[in-house]
Amino acid sequence: MDSADLLLTLSPGSMESADAVLDGIRLAELAEELPVGRSSVFELLKRLAIVTGKGPDADGKGRVAWVSNEQADRLRAAAHAVNSGEKKIADFSAAISTRTPQTKKAPSVASTDSADPTPFLARLEAAERAVASGLGLTTAEASWVLGVSPGSSPVTRGGITATRTGKNCWILAKA
Repeated sequence: MDSADLLLTLSPGSMESADAVLDGIRLAELAEELPVGRSSVFELLKRLAIVTGKGPDADGKGRVAWVSNEQADRLRAAAHAVNSGEKKIADFSAAISTRTPQTKKAPSVASTDSADPTPFLARLEAAERAVASGLGLTTAEASWVLGVSPGSSPVTRGGITATRTGKNCWILAKA
């Protein structure tokens, strides 16, 4: 039985959710009795593909996580195997990925492998305008113009000096 099959047993004569009792055990109670830490319990839940159901608390107020008795038995067996050293958490269901896929990072505007001089010329023009106007640039704008992130003030690169004038403000001048 999986969490989708958790059965609600309604008390006689009452159809209110506060009187509903789940066929299983509260996850918090189960986690306290297991010989591994809470973070390990949640990692095992993920590795064993156990999805908790939500149901009323013992006093009928609030919603808490429940697992079926069958799922609790699987979790107990896995926790005891981990605690005794028979298995590692990573050994359970290796087909499940524990990492979320990362989005592909967009190529940098200041890419050096490109033969197209347009981005470089755009940075030069922006630097020339920033120096001529004397207006402050944000850290992101200064990073784009200089081609590096300015760490401490002043930063000189390519004949341009960036001086920090505030928390997120940089003034560019010819070096």
